[in-house]
Amino acid sequence: MRIALDTPFLKDGIRSTNFFNGRLLSAEDLGQEQTARDAAQQRMGRALGEGVAYGLEVSLSQDNSPTTPLVTVQPGLGVNREGEAMELLQPVEVSLLQGAVEASGGATATAGTGAFGACSPPGSVYVSGTGVYLLVMAPAYGREGRAVASGLGGVQSGCDAKVLVEGVRFRLLRLDVSTADLALAQEKTLRNKVAHQCLGTTDVKSQAFVLDPFATPTETQAAAGGYGLIDKLRPNFLTPCDVPLAVMHWRDGVGLRWVDLWSARRRLARVAHPGRWSVGLGERRAAEGEATFLQFQEHLDRLRQVSPELVKATDVFKFLPAAGVLPLADVQGSVGFRVTTFFEGLTTRQPPINIEGARLQSLLRLSLAFPPLELSKKELLWLYVVQENQAAQLGATKPQPYLVFSSGYMPYLGDPRYDAAHWSFGNFALP
Repeated sequence: MRIALDTPFLKDGIRSTNFFNGRLLSAEDLGQEQTARDAAQQRMGRALGEGVAYGLEVSLSQDNSPTTPLVTVQPGLGVNREGEAMELLQPVEVSLLQGAVEASGGATATAGTGAFGACSPPGSVYVSGTGVYLLVMAPAYGREGRAVASGLGGVQSGCDAKVLVEGVRFRLLRLDVSTADLALAQEKTLRNKVAHQCLGTTDVKSQAFVLDPFATPTETQAAAGGYGLIDKLRPNFLTPCDVPLAVMHWRDGVGLRWVDLWSARRRLARVAHPGRWSVGLGERRAAEGEATFLQFQEHLDRLRQVSPELVKATDVFKFLPAAGVLPLADVQGSVGFRVTTFFEGLTTRQPPINIEGARLQSLLRLSLAFPPLELSKKELLWLYVVQENQAAQLGATKPQPYLVFSSGYMPYLGDPRYDAAHWSFGNFALP
């Protein structure tokens, strides 16, 4: 469509009711105003991006059991691809069994109408066998109470609800994880493998940008349009109305084995339109780099609960993030991992190099732009200890000792320095 300069183009504009004194208003007029308000808010939501703004952490409920799988979702705010913001103001327990429902404040749920009329998601795939599942949150709509009405001859209609309620609903989708990965013998590494399958680490489409950033538009759009286990569910199962919250593993006869947030959870990131550079520079990649680091650290917290000093990385992980922070065990009783055991069989720079704490944040931020490391390739890892943490071990109050590792593809930080470095924590040059 061609238009002249300085000519208003109103075809795609938001249409709201024009109010003026003396106008007769109908329910349709007021409904049009609500629709216009929602459309404006959705535009703002799409500008901010999809994902979790804050909260909405998912964890196993106290009453969870092999016969009654329950998870708790904490309060928080999420935005879906349609730009619709969904807020949960109190913790809720979600039953993963079909038909297990609980009344929600007297509201009657309605699908396919109201502000979220376009979001009528398909049903859940309930836990019915050993597998890995994705928990998502979608908008819901309900009616509450009865309004006083006139002119209806005393006949109650289906549109006389006193208030309309916007809320949320949770759905469960099954991820396409291979039977071989679900085997009991592979359970130790399953959580890590599924996380990186969701992040797209193992999907060749996510590497298209590196292989050929000047690929044909068709190939570029295919990569930008989706990669990884979660995107395989779009659009028939995972809709633009859904916000992924967590991935969980269920084993028959045992119950829920683990709940992993960062395999699915992402911070707000704008959805890039397919283009030549979107896969390499889009906000999604930055969000995935952050999720890769946080997923690893959350997994470490779980491993730290039972004999962490015996954990060997290659027994549990197929991939490591480009950088990570490893809590260490020591003779004073700090609970953590042992360097020699954890990195056994991997290529590392020993002994760990001293770096200043001023470099730690920049190292972690820089790592988000580097790809994860596949341990089977035995690529080099730099190992660092932070001088402030090491010096504090000599005092009366000893903090948790820790070690930082980073990919060998990242810049080496252990070069001798004579500006702000301390002699007692200095380094020799690499031979």
